[in-house]
Amino acid sequence: MAKRLHSFALNKCQKRVCIAKDHISQLPDEVLVHILSFLTVEEAANTSVLSRRWLSLWRYIDRLDFDATKPLDKVALQPKLQKRQMKKYLRWVSCTLQMCKGQRLDQFRVCFDLNKSARHEIDKWIEFAFSRNVQRLELDLLKSGDYNRTFENCYTFPAWLLGLGDSANSSSCIPHSNDLQILSPVKQNFKSLKVLLFKSVNVTGKVLEFFLHNCPFLETMVVHRSGTLVNLEVVGLSLKLRHLDIQYCYYLESLKICDTNLVTLRTSAGAKLLLKNVPMLVEVEISSAEFIHFLKDISSCLSCVISQLVVLHIHVPHSWRNLSQEKLEHYNFPQLTKLKKFVLTTCREEDKSLLGCTSIIRAAPQLKEFELQLISTCSVQTNRECRKAAIKCRLHHLKVVKLWGFYSGAVHVELVRYFLENAIALEKIIFDPSTPMPPLPIRFHLDPLFIKEAQTARDLAKLHLEGEVPPDIELVIL
Repeated sequence: MAKRLHSFALNKCQKRVCIAKDHISQLPDEVLVHILSFLTVEEAANTSVLSRRWLSLWRYIDRLDFDATKPLDKVALQPKLQKRQMKKYLRWVSCTLQMCKGQRLDQFRVCFDLNKSARHEIDKWIEFAFSRNVQRLELDLLKSGDYNRTFENCYTFPAWLLGLGDSANSSSCIPHSNDLQILSPVKQNFKSLKVLLFKSVNVTGKVLEFFLHNCPFLETMVVHRSGTLVNLEVVGLSLKLRHLDIQYCYYLESLKICDTNLVTLRTSAGAKLLLKNVPMLVEVEISSAEFIHFLKDISSCLSCVISQLVVLHIHVPHSWRNLSQEKLEHYNFPQLTKLKKFVLTTCREEDKSLLGCTSIIRAAPQLKEFELQLISTCSVQTNRECRKAAIKCRLHHLKVVKLWGFYSGAVHVELVRYFLENAIALEKIIFDPSTPMPPLPIRFHLDPLFIKEAQTARDLAKLHLEGEVPPDIELVIL
């Protein structure tokens, strides 16, 4: 009887054992390719080893993200190895494109430390992307790279691709013969572009304006560190552009934005900016080394949009150190009636107070979030007494205060005290010394000394701020 029961139980268990089926591979090719498109190129290519069915699927993905910056961190201080990594990267991208069979591209992204020595390869890559009706073209050629690179060593966008002739300082003037079966320049299809990003790429205003007026779906344009951008006009209600980011183009003489439906604007050329009739503009990030009367220059520059801004991010120039914080506190900044978030980025100047920024905070009755990004290389403990804000102002809606960067003694304490005294709805104060602060390369934040300083900052913040913040307000130290 026992033997029969044992046999019955064994047979029952065997029936319950099921062999896992590969349901994913049973999906249509179109669905599998769509899934693979959310992976990086390397990850997608690795799926070819799964089975014969998967061998060629990755070649049809419509998102080509060539981000290979991690190896750069390992060879940061070894120029020879950096050069070897660059050659390896160039071969990898070029060989991959020769294997790709897709006819359309949602995204083509190059993310690596490349200069003008790679111009022939990059020109071919751009041709390839245009021939596939690319919607997002992103060339980030300074990712984690050398921020001291001169503009003369930067790659120059090939204007001949657009039929504009050779662009300024371009070292390439004719199309390349290649093995990628590229269409001729007159047949290039760039009209599908929705996002255009150039970082450490020399590009002229003529080229950018060509894209603006000939790409009916272009919504986002980002240009960082171009040495050939001198004048740029973003004009016309017919433009689809909603997001514009022009930073660190040090030869820029004028940036004119008129009669457009732009929603967000980020620029380091505040003193060269002309804004007129931009009714949809609600988010601005602005800076300029040429601002002398800081708050006055900012309010004048943004006079036509001040009352409609929801987010304002100001980068304080070096001239901040020469200004009296007491005078700044008493400055009557124009009313920011719709402002919900205010971000202030500045370098620590010895032990100088930042209470001058409260004049902007007072002008924003609907403010919900304040963020301070304090750039410094180490934490400090100060011996000076904390100042008290000269003017009190009830902040009825402020709920969150974020403090980024290393701990800076009285600078942080007196701001915390100001908010505790005036922000009657305050819920949370966040201190974060570990978040990467631009424009420092990412690899800087992996340095052991940086990690040590970040921990010191946490310890000091905990020591000095825990006693200041009451228990009903959450203090978060990341």
